[in-house]
Amino acid sequence: MVKSDRTYLFSKDDLFSMLNEQRQSLLRLVENIPRDQFLTTSIDTLVEYFVSELTIDPLVLYEDRMLIEHSETKIDVTGRFEYGGGFNGRSVYVDGYQLYFHLPFTGDPQLWGMRPNVWSSRVPQGVVDSRRKVLSITFKNTSNTEQQWYQNELNSNLQLIRQSVDAQSSMLAQYQQDLPTRVRDAVTHRRERVSKLHDLAAAFNIPMARKAGMPDYRPLDVQKKRTVTSLPNTAAIGFKPEPAITVELYEEILSNIRHMGATFEGTPQTYQTLGEEGLRDIILASLNGVYQGAATGEAFRKYGKTDIRIEEQSRSAFVGECKLWGGERVLTAALEQLLDYTTWRDGKAALIMFNKSVAGFSGLQETMATVLPVHSLFLRDKSCKHAGECRFVFRSKEDEGREITVHVFCFNLYVSPERSEKRR
Repeated sequence: MVKSDRTYLFSKDDLFSMLNEQRQSLLRLVENIPRDQFLTTSIDTLVEYFVSELTIDPLVLYEDRMLIEHSETKIDVTGRFEYGGGFNGRSVYVDGYQLYFHLPFTGDPQLWGMRPNVWSSRVPQGVVDSRRKVLSITFKNTSNTEQQWYQNELNSNLQLIRQSVDAQSSMLAQYQQDLPTRVRDAVTHRRERVSKLHDLAAAFNIPMARKAGMPDYRPLDVQKKRTVTSLPNTAAIGFKPEPAITVELYEEILSNIRHMGATFEGTPQTYQTLGEEGLRDIILASLNGVYQGAATGEAFRKYGKTDIRIEEQSRSAFVGECKLWGGERVLTAALEQLLDYTTWRDGKAALIMFNKSVAGFSGLQETMATVLPVHSLFLRDKSCKHAGECRFVFRSKEDEGREITVHVFCFNLYVSPERSEKRR
């Protein structure tokens, strides 16, 4: 049984002041991360970490799971005329009942003591069990008290509690909405400041130039469309700047691949007979027709049967893997192969799947979007505005501080047996 003494809820501290203190603590938290660990961790991971550290979970009540507990007790009626006694200085007690209402909740238990920006002059009371996440509300009265009195008291207290919880939730929703932007600004500011101070660059552009006269590839006119609790450890050698392709160049490469995929899908009969290597070579030729490296005419090189890579000092800054769709097993194996490559810290990749055997193409796309995020090295998904495509970030197998962005394409080269027969 819970103890009977009660405390006033939503009256200990001011929520508005506490949220301001949380915002002020952000800069201190960002500055306290050791420099090498800060620089070797991606901005997205840092943002996720600090957001998780500063997030405050609002209170959520589960009234449908509320339990009641009751017991007999003695009620102090000293000075009450209807019980006729106690005016001679002696206390008078009569039989009574005590009811406990146990209300489960989720959220930060400290919020029960926080006053929101909207409150009532009447303050509800209760006992908070932070470990079990239960609020206990107690009422007691004499044995001749009607049941309706208890019901009215409970309803009144619950209404006051709901009002305060709702007001808190509105304040926290605004705080949470602004938090990622505030965190990213703080992280970016320190990253820029430290880079300038030590004359470091967050990423070096690998020499690669667009060939003269090459047109821009426009995106196809279509639309589409886990909580970090710790930062990766710093390698023993500390932070060292490493080569990388820029985000802008990565998007251009993906746009080129997307353009070629649209060509494949426009005349699937032409490409249906090609295997992984043949399809890879067409994409490779398209990329090298637009970009050139510093030392040779080809910026993109082929390795093995299906790989397309940009390499610098024996590490890959971009890897493209081309595979024919063969179910979840092939998809997972292709991802594993990508993650096996030795990449620079800011590695970027493309997983290019070709469907030649499945008629239900939309189901295949949904499978890709659900299978890859369950991988043990998955960190986060990233927004992707192109239909049928998705983008994820994974942790490198060789170094938890290295991250690999993987953009996933799936091009439909399926030709129905009727169309194939007719074409013959």
